[in-house]
Amino acid sequence: MLTHPKVGDYVTNTCRRCNKLVRSRLTLRNVELARTRLVVPDVLVDVCPECGHMISIAPEALPQLREAGCWK
Repeated sequence: MLTHPKVGDYVTNTCRRCNKLVRSRLTLRNVELARTRLVVPDVLVDVCPECGHMISIAPEALPQLREAGCWK
């Protein structure tokens, strides 16, 4: 049975800034959408423990980003 990731979980990923395989931790951060001024608060992302770079966005956060990016 698959579980949904949550804040504080660890994942293994490659940091593009450090070029290292790291055990990153999921945390909530503000994410700025590309080519816009929109900043989406409290998005679940994994962060490199070495340099603090945001490695990736959790798939569960994509609907939150889509909602913020659509014009109503």
